[in-house]
Amino acid sequence: MPSELQRLIFETAARRDRSVARQLILVSQNVRTWIEPILYECIIVRSQQHAEALFKTIAAKSQALGSFVKSLAIGDSVTLQQSKDILAACSQNVVNFAVWTNSRNPSVFLPFVRSLSIRRLSLRSTHSAELSVPLILLAALTHLMILDGPYSWFQMREAVRDAKNAINSGYPSAAAQFRSLTHFATCSQNWGNTQSLLKLAANLRYFIVVVSPYSKAAPMIAQRIREIGDRRMVLVEYSPTIESWESSTRGLSSSVWERAEKLVKDGYFAEHGDVRKWNP
Repeated sequence: MPSELQRLIFETAARRDRSVARQLILVSQNVRTWIEPILYECIIVRSQQHAEALFKTIAAKSQALGSFVKSLAIGDSVTLQQSKDILAACSQNVVNFAVWTNSRNPSVFLPFVRSLSIRRLSLRSTHSAELSVPLILLAALTHLMILDGPYSWFQMREAVRDAKNAINSGYPSAAAQFRSLTHFATCSQNWGNTQSLLKLAANLRYFIVVVSPYSKAAPMIAQRIREIGDRRMVLVEYSPTIESWESSTRGLSSSVWERAEKLVKDGYFAEHGDVRKWNP
């Protein structure tokens, strides 16, 4: 069997099941070379213990291991210093980054992201401090999810003020800040404060309001979306957990983005409900 076909078979099997991937790296050195990058494509650091284990793995194997990471999530109990060290070691090629925390402002992690290729950012926190995303990062994002809060978002506030007053404060314009943004998702607490993105983000195609499954507020929000009438808006049910993020990132379940794209394509403004489809 040609080597290229062998590699395709092994990589497909590894991506379907991580336990299989761990077994495959024992087959041969060649197979290890193919499979090891897949094992480290997506890393979720949930705790201080996970962080310590990750540092030991990188030290024992190779500093280059961090370059395999494409998707990275940091949980609530990981210390700020550990997070800085993780981002220094593992974020240079990250395209998908998430912070899942309750006790801290997720903004504090963002200046330490080293990747210039990051395109997807998910932030979940109940911290009340103002959210701020470094401009070089914000301008590159195509997908942005902001859950819980409620937040005061510095860039949004400045962009709305400048647009409303037709002034140039010296701060980069909304067109510059949100130039790459095509997908935006936020929770029911924040969607009213972020609707300005529908006007400020020129390339925005999906504005997703996220509610927890069986939320009692869902019918009211769906009705409000229908009244607004912007067909880029859609209501999606989603459990805002790091496990949900991991599952969709690994391709084990449909992501919020994929579900929203299908709903909008099929003419729906809500995932569930008696009335959830736009009139023709």
